[in-house]
Amino acid sequence: MPFIISDIAYVDLNFQNTSKAIATGVYGGDAVVLVDPGPGSCIDTLTGLLQAQGIAVRDIQSILITHIHLDHAGATGLLVQENPKIQVFVHEKGAPHVIDPSKLINSANQLWGVEGVARLWGKTLPVPQENLHILGEHDRITAGGHVFDVKYTPGHASHHVSYFDEQTGIVWAGDTAGLRFTSQIFTLPPTPPPDIDLEAWRGSIATLRAWGPETVFITHFGPYGNVPEHLDDLERSLTAAADVVKRILQTDVPDEAKYEQFKKAVFEYIHAAGIPEDEIAPLEHVGPLEFNWRGLVRYWKKRGVGA
Repeated sequence: MPFIISDIAYVDLNFQNTSKAIATGVYGGDAVVLVDPGPGSCIDTLTGLLQAQGIAVRDIQSILITHIHLDHAGATGLLVQENPKIQVFVHEKGAPHVIDPSKLINSANQLWGVEGVARLWGKTLPVPQENLHILGEHDRITAGGHVFDVKYTPGHASHHVSYFDEQTGIVWAGDTAGLRFTSQIFTLPPTPPPDIDLEAWRGSIATLRAWGPETVFITHFGPYGNVPEHLDDLERSLTAAADVVKRILQTDVPDEAKYEQFKKAVFEYIHAAGIPEDEIAPLEHVGPLEFNWRGLVRYWKKRGVGA
């Protein structure tokens, strides 16, 4: 379990036997805090890695959810079932789907198929309302003795928040800070349907900047210290991906060929940056390009492009 600083660490959930795909943040000590516990399919890996550090589920006091997508929050109900004292922090727009995840699961079924959801994300259980702490636009919370400044950071998801630990300078940014699988500054924006909002996302990036964090922690994958450069690259990547999709939608290319054009453009972007393909292998597990295409197509069609 790599440590970021002092008693703050993270675990690699080895999602689908792939390293550096999904990470869970861990605040140790007497009152353990988890940030984004990951999918239900990784519950045994998560609890096993925690146990190796002397942490039992009964030691977990709080779970901080950046957003309710299954790869981030799916295991929450399983942990609360084992330890009903766990307090769960979640944005007000996501809370109803943590209490009753049926719509969330049905939405996932539309993307992955029923068998795919079971294989990839495992079991997702409801969390009792009394375990929830509902977050809004801006909150200050204390969890496990640590104080977090919490702000609403939509764009990737309408129920996304980020947590800034002022004492350590770490911002837990979920997917708002994109995907990054290499020490080289190279980010990719996860843009699955249905919530993608480029304007809101740029505003959320500005929110992250305003905190002035020393470290940005992203679920896919890990901590990075070059925060301004990281966010600069994310903004460029977000604009580039959106512009490519817009341009493709405005052509007369047959619909079945448009996604292939997008895929080709993304891999050209990756190769131009000098990133070996094996270093971005986790991408297809946690942010399939086809879903990124669909999310940006939906964004543009809502604005009359390619409708």
